[in-house]
Amino acid sequence: MIKQIVKMLWSQKRSNGWIYIELLIVFGALWAILDALLVDAKTYYSPLGYNIENTYQFKLAKMNNQAPGYVPDSLIDLSEAGSLLKLMEQIRKNPEVEEVCATFYSCPYSFGNSWTSIVPTEEADTTKANEESFQVRRVTPEYFKVFRVLDKEGKAVTPQLEGIQNAVVLSADLEKQFYHNQSAKGKKVSFRGQIDGNQVAAVCQPVRPSDYEISAPCFYQVLTGKLLEEYVGYFGAQQSEFCVRMKHAKTEEDMNHFLEDMGDRLTVNNLYVYGVKKLSDQRSQLLSYRERNMKIKFSLMAFMLINVFFGIVGTFWLWTENRRSEIGLRMAVGSSKFKLYKYMNLEGICLFSLTIPFVILFAANMAYFDIMDTARLPLSFWRFLLPMGSAWLLLAGMITIGIWIPARKAAKMDPAEALHYE
Repeated sequence: MIKQIVKMLWSQKRSNGWIYIELLIVFGALWAILDALLVDAKTYYSPLGYNIENTYQFKLAKMNNQAPGYVPDSLIDLSEAGSLLKLMEQIRKNPEVEEVCATFYSCPYSFGNSWTSIVPTEEADTTKANEESFQVRRVTPEYFKVFRVLDKEGKAVTPQLEGIQNAVVLSADLEKQFYHNQSAKGKKVSFRGQIDGNQVAAVCQPVRPSDYEISAPCFYQVLTGKLLEEYVGYFGAQQSEFCVRMKHAKTEEDMNHFLEDMGDRLTVNNLYVYGVKKLSDQRSQLLSYRERNMKIKFSLMAFMLINVFFGIVGTFWLWTENRRSEIGLRMAVGSSKFKLYKYMNLEGICLFSLTIPFVILFAANMAYFDIMDTARLPLSFWRFLLPMGSAWLLLAGMITIGIWIPARKAAKMDPAEALHYE
């Protein structure tokens, strides 16, 4: 039957030519749209490498000398870093708090973006490493508990930092770039101009800056001891991102009550907490522009799909309506309704399927000239197959609807009317 249908389509190539060109253009455009949608969806739902559920950023400030409760420098018995650590400990003791950490311009979904050069000291491709900088996140050891950052094997990172001074945690991407198939754990890396290297205490899972970006090589510099004193002294304790993970989800009102109940425990010397912000709100603020663009993109896709639907259905509706005489003849010579639907639908699907080789050629050219987004999702067989198959099924469904409705109506003709067409 397929061979007969192909011969029929070829004999009617003049009348079917415009329909074929329309199907070819729509099929190619729909494949490109679904491919872009696949890249966005795959990127968005990939693991971020951290978790901000039930996490909050406490806003810090320092009292001025006119404020009530101000402590003169002569009476302060702790360094600024010591005050920050004591504040962390006081909040950590609250039974509603799971963990507390401090970072410097390194909190997830913050606007911090620090970069620096590091090089491996042994067994690595130092030529490539010398050519570029990597994003660095400067954090206290508790950061990995607060944001549930795990190592490559899915184990907790914080216990692996114990007993290591000035530890460094590489992302899996950076480990691969430095050491290829070797493990980076236990090896040393050094900052530009540094004599003694920093030990790699762990290798964490790939880290993505946001939901719409892929992971990139980066590393964490763990702040403890003198290194913490140095950074707090340089930036100021009030400039740190003071992050807290609560054991249970809380509303804004609940968090305000929490701060009220904490009272004086939110103050150490002249350092105090004056407010709180939920990190999910910070995420929404940071991604608002991207999400607005995505909504516009999806709206345009939906609008195009609606137009494609009505265009394809309408085309094959008219295509079937113009063949009422043929339908009447087939009914008159004894063709059943089922066989009639099957034949007409197969003819439409065969005409559509003849576009596949040209669409594959179009996709291959898109890939060859690097027009597709290969940065976020590499080329692969399934990447071609999934959008291509989805586009084919969508258009095949539209064709079936466009043929079935008028064919069903035509199949209800009286025998006399069918013989009149003959």
